[in-house]
Amino acid sequence: MRYFFSNGFVAVWLIALSTCQVWAAPFACISNQLSDSVSIIDTPTQQVIRTVPVTGKPAGVAMARDGKFCYISTPEAQGFAVLDMQTYQVIRHVAVSDGALGIALSPNQQFIFVADWYHNTVSMLNAKDFTLLKTITVGQSPSGLVVSPDSHWLYVANRLSNSVSKIALADFSVDSTVTVGAHPFGLSLDGRGERLYVVNVESDDVSVVTTQTMQNIATIPVSMLPYAATLALNDERLLVTNQEDNSVSVIDTVTLKELTRLTVGERPEGISTHPDDRLVYVANWFEGTVSVLDAKTLRVVNTIKTGEGSRAFGQFISTH
Repeated sequence: MRYFFSNGFVAVWLIALSTCQVWAAPFACISNQLSDSVSIIDTPTQQVIRTVPVTGKPAGVAMARDGKFCYISTPEAQGFAVLDMQTYQVIRHVAVSDGALGIALSPNQQFIFVADWYHNTVSMLNAKDFTLLKTITVGQSPSGLVVSPDSHWLYVANRLSNSVSKIALADFSVDSTVTVGAHPFGLSLDGRGERLYVVNVESDDVSVVTTQTMQNIATIPVSMLPYAATLALNDERLLVTNQEDNSVSVIDTVTLKELTRLTVGERPEGISTHPDDRLVYVANWFEGTVSVLDAKTLRVVNTIKTGEGSRAFGQFISTH
């Protein structure tokens, strides 16, 4: 069957199709803290398609699983910005506290969590209307946050307490706390929610914690000043950014041994895995770039220019 359209209809149809395709693609949102902006990377092309001004020194990132919104913590603006990924515009700023840094979205996309570095609390907000639901007291200087796949548990890295808190979201209580290495910051949780990897900045290692009992089962040495971590290849590889020597440690999660280190850009910080479970994106703070790694071949396959002070602390790639 053949269809005939007027030129005007064809133009409108093509624009609509193009918009749908662009929005459907997995995006990476890179917070550029020193230039007060967010770089949006279209991951199929591995190119920056838009740079959006975001005031307040953007730092933490929590991307919605469906890719519709991105939430960016803004410490100097005392809260977080809401970025509409269809229009590439900041549609709202939500005031939370003056220590807002770590940020996470529950997998069910119902709740946003913001860690307050100064007041030792985590704020829980409704993701629909941004009302504050609960303020939870944790350890000193909470930073990294991660929510279990079933959205029942929240894990918080307490940097100055050298611990991780496990919070039951059913009643907002601190279920348990485990001591880890020195100055934990980034967290990564496996797909089953059973094993938590805690990146310890000052002790240059990663603590491996079983979430059921909240006990340490291993400590994995990495390099200098590790910052954050992500999992790839069906949770068989853990990749950890090492700020001081511009590298990423690649760890076998079966043997819990470091396999190799990959050289990336200067001062790598945030790290996140593409939905293909193979490509890993690394934000390089001093260089203002993002390195793209292949977790299977263990090679750097691309470098993307972003903005000044690329940090991207958190889950910054949509899963769809």
